[in-house]
Amino acid sequence: MTRRRLAAAVALGAVLYAGAFALVFTDDIGERRTLVVLVVAAGLIFTVTGAVAAARRPDNPTGGQMLVVGLLWSLGSLQAADGSLAFTLGFVFGALAFVPFTWLILSYPTGHLPRDDRWIVGAVAAMVVLGPLAVALFDPTPVPSCDGCPANALLIADDPGVARAVRMIYALGAAAVATALFVRLVRRYRAATPPLRRVVGPVYLFTLEALAALVVSSVVRTFSESASLWLEHLALASLALMPIAFLIGVLRTRLARAGIADLAIALGRGTPLRDALADALGDPSLELAYWSTERQAWVDSDGHALGEPLAQGGQAATFVEHGGRRVAALLHDPSLADQRNLVDAVAATASLAFEKERLQAEVRAQYRFLETVINTAPSLLSVVDTEGRLRNFNRAVEIASGRDDDRSRLEGAYFWDVFIDPDERDAMVERFRRAAPDFPAAEYENAFTDARGKERVIAWRSAPLVDESGAVVRIIAGGIDITDRKRREVELQRQRDFANTVADAIPSFIVITDHDATVVPWGANRAFCEAIGCTADELSGRSFLESVARDDEFATRMAIAGAANGVPQAERETRWMTRDGRELTVAWTATPILDQCGLARVLICGVDVSERKRQEEELRASRARIVDATDAARRRLERNLHDGAQQRLAALALSLRLAEARIETDVTEATEILTRAREELARALEELRELARGLHPNVLTDRGLGPALEALVLRSTFPVDVDVPPERLPPAIEAAAYYVAAEALANVAKYAHATSARVEVFESEDGAELVVQVSDDGVGGADPTRGTGLRGLEDRVESLDGRLAIASPPGGGTRLRASIPLARRAVPLSPGTPP
Repeated sequence: MTRRRLAAAVALGAVLYAGAFALVFTDDIGERRTLVVLVVAAGLIFTVTGAVAAARRPDNPTGGQMLVVGLLWSLGSLQAADGSLAFTLGFVFGALAFVPFTWLILSYPTGHLPRDDRWIVGAVAAMVVLGPLAVALFDPTPVPSCDGCPANALLIADDPGVARAVRMIYALGAAAVATALFVRLVRRYRAATPPLRRVVGPVYLFTLEALAALVVSSVVRTFSESASLWLEHLALASLALMPIAFLIGVLRTRLARAGIADLAIALGRGTPLRDALADALGDPSLELAYWSTERQAWVDSDGHALGEPLAQGGQAATFVEHGGRRVAALLHDPSLADQRNLVDAVAATASLAFEKERLQAEVRAQYRFLETVINTAPSLLSVVDTEGRLRNFNRAVEIASGRDDDRSRLEGAYFWDVFIDPDERDAMVERFRRAAPDFPAAEYENAFTDARGKERVIAWRSAPLVDESGAVVRIIAGGIDITDRKRREVELQRQRDFANTVADAIPSFIVITDHDATVVPWGANRAFCEAIGCTADELSGRSFLESVARDDEFATRMAIAGAANGVPQAERETRWMTRDGRELTVAWTATPILDQCGLARVLICGVDVSERKRQEEELRASRARIVDATDAARRRLERNLHDGAQQRLAALALSLRLAEARIETDVTEATEILTRAREELARALEELRELARGLHPNVLTDRGLGPALEALVLRSTFPVDVDVPPERLPPAIEAAAYYVAAEALANVAKYAHATSARVEVFESEDGAELVVQVSDDGVGGADPTRGTGLRGLEDRVESLDGRLAIASPPGGGTRLRASIPLARRAVPLSPGTPP
């Protein structure tokens, strides 16, 4: 309400109540004067207290509502008028003040009427307007026991029965509405908080007394006028005291602000801040919150974080600042929001104490945070005194000790009784005593069995804690449970040993490098190390490319880089170099892998194919020599046929034609020609047999290796001893043995200048090979690379998976030894039996 409206309302009230008192004290109203004076006095009190409240609390509608009640209350004084119309209007509208009065009671102390209570105000308005109006229409004397009152100006019919019924209905309706209001006020009081009860309690008390008196008065009036009048006096007295209760509420805030000095004294005496503030505000439900600048959150006095919104459960929040910074918040009853000046004054008085409590709450929050971190950390942290007893420890220590079910079992226990096995305990105690009194920082590991029988390994680190004088007062011992790590290390070492054993047992080369071709520790197996000529330790950390021929380094580096990028590399052949300069031809692949740490590595697997390559070269050369030998044999056969048998057969044909021409003229000459032709034919046949014997002797096919060799040595120009087993062998083996002996004896005849030779054919000791050995006493020095004869023999023997060995020292004769595998044992055959 604005000051101008308040002044106008006060002026209007002064006029109305001046006229009311003039009517009361100038007109002759007899016994009703006391009642009318009480009515006017109650209204005047409402008007005065409403004006005071509106002036002191212009933001609260309660003062204006009280002022409206007082102004309307003055209408009841018209019942003291001598005029009929004024008297009747005073009776009809005398209770109209109860409409704003009901609004005032239901909206107190905020001044705002709840929506659910508006029907009660409407019902009161209907009762106080319609009820007296209905009575005035049928009762010539609406005010009972008032014989000298002016006539009823609104009377339309003098009907006592109807008037009595209307009064009864009015009384019952008023009683029902009053009962509803009574119940609503009782429920609201019971649901109110203690501070709100102290504010509304007196007002509700006087209101309920007045309501009860008025309701009972309306009911009793039908039976006893005197009792009804007495109850009306009681109701008016209660209504007159209710504005005083409002004033007491206003004065209570002023008195509470005067008690701020008591708050300062209580804080100075050490009264807890929260208790002192609760007493000063009269709010036992008061709670405090402090702003943590470090955590940027609200915390309670113990440092626990508070959620948002800050004020919950029907509380209101008032923030406290110190030095322009927010330091705390008062969480109080919402009814104190109407006493903002009091709350602000209390907060300002206790701002220093708030700052102190805020700092303490922040320290407690930091301590609690640190305690939470320590207790949730997996590391062990303990405080040991200079006697070796555990004085403080975190949750990890309890778990590692195996005594986590009872913390008291650890408090005060000796460190070595908890974490050292009995057989090592004395040594630990001795080391501890030797470290006194300085207790220097130390690191160590120890294995022990906890209280639950579980084996553990702890890595400890200790440091002394000194006081101001430098004396050690405590020892901080921190540790990490490395039991699982040790177990994994052992398991990993076992796996590594197993993998190394498997890798060393593999004949293939295995090398593991990083992306830059650097050999990782233990990244080469035994086969590779032995082939290269170095140890695994020597290879570790060195480039794998050092073992690769220079011309192949770039291709090898690219292959390793490709595998490191996740692309497997196909098999390729590269020349690898040994430490002594030998060159190996290796077929290898590069495969991407991950090591136990998840790092990208390259697995190089290779096989030494040097011998295979040599054999392939020899095989290709052998095949070429066989082709050359076959061509040479064909040309020699062609030449022999052309120079020998072919010429003789051509001469034979010519002789036969000549004999044919002379047979009619000269029989004798024709006979001589035929004789010479027969001789020429015989010589041609002999040459053909000799030629056929050189290709494959018939005796070898017909009678076997022994007779064939006997026939061969008969044409030799030097003595040859033959020692051949009588059993027949597979044709291929017999042919190979025969030609080995024939070529060897031919070389003896051409180059050895020997006087004798020996041919031996026998089986090896295990019976798997046939050995053909030809030896002579010639000059020696035979070399297979300088001629085609021995190379041809070597090819023939190797075609049967055999071996040819030659020992021919200069001046020491020559011994040729051919070993031919036997596919099966042959059955001995009698001479002349075909194979």
